[in-house]
Amino acid sequence: MNTIANSRFKFFPQLNELRQVKWLSSRQKLNRGVTEEFFDSDSLQDKFMRGISAQRLLPIKEVLESFELFARIRRTTKAPIVADLCCGHGLLGILFALFERDVERVILIDQHEPESRQRLIAVTREIAPWIAGKIDNRVAKISGTDHWVEPGVSVVSAHACGVLSDLCIDIAIKSQGPIAILPCCYPRSACDAPLALQTQFGIETAFDIARTYRLEKAGYRVRWGTIPQEITPMNRILYGRSIK
Repeated sequence: MNTIANSRFKFFPQLNELRQVKWLSSRQKLNRGVTEEFFDSDSLQDKFMRGISAQRLLPIKEVLESFELFARIRRTTKAPIVADLCCGHGLLGILFALFERDVERVILIDQHEPESRQRLIAVTREIAPWIAGKIDNRVAKISGTDHWVEPGVSVVSAHACGVLSDLCIDIAIKSQGPIAILPCCYPRSACDAPLALQTQFGIETAFDIARTYRLEKAGYRVRWGTIPQEITPMNRILYGRSIK
């Protein structure tokens, strides 16, 4: 079990110099005022940010969360097929389609589809037409028995709530593909860690220790990382790659 601590902004390093950081965790929609001040270059990512803000699609927090998680997992987690589980608006998976040429297909899957997902896909297509053939958008309950769970499928998820993060682990173990999750909501009743660990380290850390042991038992090498805490206090990433 390795821990990689890096609280600095990677995708948007200009944010590292900020004195006022409270807005980084804001649930207000990303807007033109923010993008004109901080994301005004001709880079693909800044054009995409301006496209999102023009439609007022997503909260600032969720946009930055997805970008910074992607920045940390893109090289270790990319595969020909990437599945963004419990994807909500689908931004994390869309970033793989947008920036990673080696990714051939991105499955966006959740049992509920917010109106923002289709609009986000449309905005992305306007800026990057090449993503159109990569996106496999699904509205379905997620199960480890689904036919799309092929060998080597990469599993990613940003804040799959509670035991849904464990479902992501189930599916990754079945596919033996890479996995990267940013867990959130830790139900004590579902934690398999010994009580001593829960007492000593807190429920969140104990829960992720138990998840780490489970992945390693299944043949994975696991690392921990973080996204900047200014975005969210639930900022721990669990990465894993099968070494079988």
